[in-house]
Amino acid sequence: MTTNKNLPRGLRNCNPLNIRKSDQLWAGQTGNDGAFCIFLSNEYGYRAAFRILKTYNVKYHIYSVREIISRWAPPNDGNNTRGYIQRVCALSGLRETDLIVVDSWIEEKQRDAIWLVWAMAKVENGDKYITFADMETVKKGYELAFGRK
Repeated sequence: MTTNKNLPRGLRNCNPLNIRKSDQLWAGQTGNDGAFCIFLSNEYGYRAAFRILKTYNVKYHIYSVREIISRWAPPNDGNNTRGYIQRVCALSGLRETDLIVVDSWIEEKQRDAIWLVWAMAKVENGDKYITFADMETVKKGYELAFGRK
């Protein structure tokens, strides 16, 4: 956690995808701020996001960009889900119907999952806070989640 009040909450909490607190205690989680998890580092925040997205795939059979974001940021939580989907697609080069298999041995599928999460973090925190330089941190989160590059 960082105390820089100028950063978005997700980055202050090392939780770039703004994962809400729950009974689940994630690897690298140091607590919560009353509503959202706080992680030791952004890598651990990304790790948790990848593990959640794997659950979307395996447990709920949610694979398309549209379905993933619709569950992640549903309109009934006050989100502009349609705008979120469009922005992620514009940032990542993915189409909303593209299927994301998060935990894959296929390099192209891994790359798609990493681009998706990077773009989601950019939407969650703002363009000026998430840049291409953060891609390495997202990749490290993927490695923490699945033990491979």
